[in-house]
Amino acid sequence: MSDSPSSALLKISDLTVAIEDRILCRSFSAYMSAGETWSILGPNGSGKTTLLMILAGLQTAHSGEVMLDGKEISSYSSRQLAVLRSMLFQKSDDAFPATVMETVLSGRHPHIPYWQTESNADFKIAQQALDKVDMAGFEDRDVNNLSGGERQRVSIAACLAQNSPIRMFDEPANHLDMKHQSSILHLISENCQRLNLLVLQDINQAWRYCSHTLLLYPDGSVETGRIEDMLTIERLEALYDCRLKIIQDGADQVFVHS
Repeated sequence: MSDSPSSALLKISDLTVAIEDRILCRSFSAYMSAGETWSILGPNGSGKTTLLMILAGLQTAHSGEVMLDGKEISSYSSRQLAVLRSMLFQKSDDAFPATVMETVLSGRHPHIPYWQTESNADFKIAQQALDKVDMAGFEDRDVNNLSGGERQRVSIAACLAQNSPIRMFDEPANHLDMKHQSSILHLISENCQRLNLLVLQDINQAWRYCSHTLLLYPDGSVETGRIEDMLTIERLEALYDCRLKIIQDGADQVFVHS
């Protein structure tokens, strides 16, 4: 975690998250800073998506405080929040026809003054984002005619085009083939000037691409720290309630079900 609270882009203090009478997250505190890539790990139903939505300012917690760039997150307008953080949701609902380029340009909307349209600079940023996610040449395609993996990469391109200092991704590897899982997670994690938060299902992806992790246990307890300190067999077996082992491959290691 960040050594200094003053340098944290995201500061979480004594956060408790509950749905009805179930505690998903209890008394959670952490500092998260630019240059860090955090994974949020936990079994199905543990509340990973709910926690991410609260950290994004899209839902409210039972108690506690989330500070974004030094201010309480609820004090920002929706437009101000959209400048500071981007969010990839698990599902993309395309109620109306739109081209791939139009969809990616939606990430530029928080930066466009009222009553104005996209500039050449906005189009350039959107095109660069499409190039990065291997979707060049799809600009005029209707998003409703894309495969699941292609649509996911368009959503990720929109997040990149938003150019926010904090980027949040709910299962970014969803629907992606092996090649694009690797390239997209590398793309997200390589930028040292931003804070990234990723909900992941794959321990090995967290180990390979993240610097820090948040372990969300079914009983609502939370552990956080650097990835090499947190991803131990003891912690992971308690987290997922199953037997695991580590296979060493040179300098790398792989977590597998035992």
